[in-house]
Amino acid sequence: MASSMDIKEGEKFKSATYNWELGHCIGRGTCSVVVEAAGTWSSNNMRRCPRVLKGAAKIFKQGPQFEHAATNEIEILQYLSHQGESSFKYYIVRLVDYFLHRDQLHLVYERLDCNLHHILLKNSGKGLPLSIVKRCAWDIVRALSFLATNRVVHGDLKMSNIMWNPNRGVFQLVDFGLSFMEGQQPQQPLQSPGYQSPEALVWNRLIAEGTADRSNSKCCFASDIWSFSYVLWYMYTGTPASRCQTDEPVCDMCLQEENYRCSGMKTGASICRCFKEDAKCIHFKQIQKELPKDERNITYEQHELFLDFIMRMMKCRPEQRITPFNAMQHVFLDSSSWLSPLSLTELLLLPTRILQLTNIHLESLSTDDVMDVKEECAKFGVVRGCKFDGDSTAGYKVFVEFSDADDCSRAHTALTGREYNDRTVITSFYPIDYYNTDYFGH
Repeated sequence: MASSMDIKEGEKFKSATYNWELGHCIGRGTCSVVVEAAGTWSSNNMRRCPRVLKGAAKIFKQGPQFEHAATNEIEILQYLSHQGESSFKYYIVRLVDYFLHRDQLHLVYERLDCNLHHILLKNSGKGLPLSIVKRCAWDIVRALSFLATNRVVHGDLKMSNIMWNPNRGVFQLVDFGLSFMEGQQPQQPLQSPGYQSPEALVWNRLIAEGTADRSNSKCCFASDIWSFSYVLWYMYTGTPASRCQTDEPVCDMCLQEENYRCSGMKTGASICRCFKEDAKCIHFKQIQKELPKDERNITYEQHELFLDFIMRMMKCRPEQRITPFNAMQHVFLDSSSWLSPLSLTELLLLPTRILQLTNIHLESLSTDDVMDVKEECAKFGVVRGCKFDGDSTAGYKVFVEFSDADDCSRAHTALTGREYNDRTVITSFYPIDYYNTDYFGH
């Protein structure tokens, strides 16, 4: 079977809709290999859409368990894609195509940039800037809200299953091989080590013992919320959260709070009842005790709001955890605090299709000056638009919108350090939502 997973770069084949050519390998997992894939519409549709589609092909190993994971992922993603026009569906990876080739299922997705582990590595393994933690939380609680609304449990939420989409400027959930509809939990282990909720630990133990029965399963949407709290902790600190070792699925603190239901923390609200020292879940107490010293410029208030946000997710009883809907209302994700200047480090960690060129001197604000910048950028790909901000004394910032994030990345690499009107140009990426709302970081 190992030889059947040897992917040949440049290999070409057809599906019912596309002609595909495989690129180099970009990831390997237990069930599959992921490779770059370039697609064009088949001959019957070429006139309608001649452009090349950039995708990522997930090629599953042969075997019943791998085929089940692949078909399950197809069914779940197709089901979700047909659930109305909610904007929240854009926080879920898009399945572009799927087909059988050489007895292996191929699933092709919109190509994404990197997962959370990669972003941490780019930041030297240190805790990520709070702006990125908040952006991820903002996006993924919306993804989880969309799943819960449509009665889907992800079942394997972890760092490597959250990826950055540079063309949309959002984080997206990927890998739905273990996902299931509420009440239809499969007879298999759920969630990955380090992210398993108390109810998933119990379920997995029963699976190992051969005594698992769907009637005694408590895995649900709240199980994903638990996993996400560990993801956010990892992002915030740069290290995985340790787990409190206990044989009991529900700690004494959560047991005493039997009738407690956690709600959202809105602006001006008091700290959650579960944030009081005598009501903290032992799992939260464990990670809080090991909180590393923070060298970032994070205020005490911001830090406490983050802890409160995590606290509401980390409760032993699923029904006591904050729901995705209430999480969206939490003051930690208050949208009024979003638009704030970002450092160069923050801008470079998340590539987008918006290029910021700083320290540019424009002779005048004439169309010719702006066109010079646009024409230079157009050497790297299609340019959709251009905006500028600043003055002649401090220098201008020019913001160039590309159609494709890969083209923007090439321009970023090539143009930084260039001389333009006797000034050294500094380039970085820029958030798409900032660009669309004309926020330029004063």
